[in-house]
Amino acid sequence: MRRRRKAETTPVVSHWLVTYSDMITLCLTFFVLLYSFSTLDAIKWKTVLNSVQGALGPLNSGSKPLDGETFGVALANGESENDVQQNEEVKQIEDFKKYQQETQKLMEIQAQLTDYFADKGLGEFMTINIEERGLLLRFEDSVLFVKGKADLLAESIDVLKKTGNILINVDNPIRIEGHTDDLAINTLRFPSNWELSTARATNVLRIFIEQGMDPQRLSAVGYGEYHPIVPNDDENSRKKNRRVDIVIIRGDMRFNEPK
Repeated sequence: MRRRRKAETTPVVSHWLVTYSDMITLCLTFFVLLYSFSTLDAIKWKTVLNSVQGALGPLNSGSKPLDGETFGVALANGESENDVQQNEEVKQIEDFKKYQQETQKLMEIQAQLTDYFADKGLGEFMTINIEERGLLLRFEDSVLFVKGKADLLAESIDVLKKTGNILINVDNPIRIEGHTDDLAINTLRFPSNWELSTARATNVLRIFIEQGMDPQRLSAVGYGEYHPIVPNDDENSRKKNRRVDIVIIRGDMRFNEPK
């Protein structure tokens, strides 16, 4: 009688385990990368970023194209393009260090202003932010003026004087920018919002000069209704757009305009 062969048993493989193990490996790699990025020095990271940007472009070794003037100077001085490129990279790192130092200085000013306005109970009417162009100190117009007027409120003068005392030792250029909403104005003194916004900015500037700030560092400009921060849909929106911005401008951002 023929003997039956025992049925061969095939080991059961859970295919989901393969996918799961791949996912765990990817997660581990991801968190290792996050940790490595967190320990990078900011200047080294900028250098690496520049190299990557160059590597993805038409040039090799992270190089970026030199403009004709720079390349011509290099040839005239007997320098190679690589030498000039290295000098440019060193300059970029130095500029980035200066940018960091200036940001730190602006953060210290921001902290002083924030503490002062919080003590005065004006925090909800103020915005104090560090932007690419510098430190932005924003007053809603109700803090400084009556609607449609450019004369400073009596209580606002003390606020501006204290602000001037905080900013008096700052070496950066300071620009005062007046803004209005989109409601038309046509009075004998203010034929349009241009005149109103400019007069408001100028009146704030005068307080700073009276506090002893260097006039050469100060400027005033009126933008009318043409740089709103929110659409002029209702009175609450228009209230936000009626404002005076005081901008402590970074050294290399002097001509940047508001968005």
